[in-house]
Amino acid sequence: MPSSTRLDKETEDLLKKAAEYAGVTKSELVRESIREYCAKIVAQKQRTPWEIYQAIHKSGGSGHGQRVAKGKEILKEKFERMRKRWSL
Repeated sequence: MPSSTRLDKETEDLLKKAAEYAGVTKSELVRESIREYCAKIVAQKQRTPWEIYQAIHKSGGSGHGQRVAKGKEILKEKFERMRKRWSL
């Protein structure tokens, strides 16, 4: 389906150069660019809330990694502090 779009001089020059460098016509370059851009937008809008959350929240865990990895050591230090406080 034919479509017409007006471009400013700067965009037109950029389109010409890019088409020349790519070895395709301006129309082919515009079609492919629009396809890629629109597909990206549609894919983003079709993400589930869980996918959006995962993209935003990139933490490797609960944030309590040290507590899990060094639980015994942390408790031992805490009990030592408590023992010292009570022995005064």
